[in-house]
Amino acid sequence: TFPWVQDKTETLAYAMGDNPMGPFEFKGIIMEQWPTACWTNHHSVIEYKGQWYLFYHHNDLSPKFDKNRSIRIDSLFFNTDGTIRKVVPTLRGVGISDARKEIQLDRNSRLSETGAKIDFLNEKNTFEGWKTIMTEKGAWVQYNRVDFGNQKLNHLKARITSSSGGNLTVRLDGLNGPVAAKLKVPQNTHWMEINTRLLETPRGIHDLFVTLDDESNVEIDWISFTNSDK
Repeated sequence: TFPWVQDKTETLAYAMGDNPMGPFEFKGIIMEQWPTACWTNHHSVIEYKGQWYLFYHHNDLSPKFDKNRSIRIDSLFFNTDGTIRKVVPTLRGVGISDARKEIQLDRNSRLSETGAKIDFLNEKNTFEGWKTIMTEKGAWVQYNRVDFGNQKLNHLKARITSSSGGNLTVRLDGLNGPVAAKLKVPQNTHWMEINTRLLETPRGIHDLFVTLDDESNVEIDWISFTNSDK
C-alpha cells in the first residue's frame, strides 16, 4: 500500500502480488484524495483481534498548514478475493464510547447534508477542539457505538449554547428509532450545561442520532448520560 498522487494530492492506493519481492499488479484506491489540499495522507494497515484498521493522517488541528499531522483511524475490510474495499474517512473513527463520559458529537459518524456542520470551539486555539452547529429543522448528527452498560442511566446532560433557543431529540439506532430524550435549549449567549430526564432507559451498545426539531441555531460541545437527579 502506498500514497499516490493521481490528481492534485495524495490518495492511498495498493497493489497485489504472489511474492513480497514482486511483481505487483496495481489494484486501485483505498482512500480518495481530500476535497481540500492535504499533503499528509500517510498510513499504516494493521489487524487486531480479527479486525483490520487503517491509520492515516490529516491536518485537522492545523487547517492553515497542510503538512502538520493529526492521526485518524477507520475500519478496513477485504473482499473475498483479497481486494480492499474503499475506506470512507470518518471523524468518529473506531472504538466504543462510554455513555457516562463526555461524548464529542463533532467527532461524528455522519452528518445531515444540510443544516449541520463542524467548527472549532476557538479559531485562535484550534487545540481546544470542535463543536457541532445545527441550523435547520431536521438537521442531524450520528454518533455510533455508545455503551450504556447495565446501569439505569436516567438523565441526559449537554454542554450547549443557542442564540435563538431550540429543541433537540436524541434517538437510538436510527432517525426513526426510539426516543431517548427531548432537550429544550434556552436562548443564551454563552456555553452552559443543561440536563433532562431520559424517556428511554438504554442498555448495552447503541448508535446515537441527535436531531434539531425547529428552525433555530444550536451549538453542541458534548453530551453525556448520568444516573443522577441533580
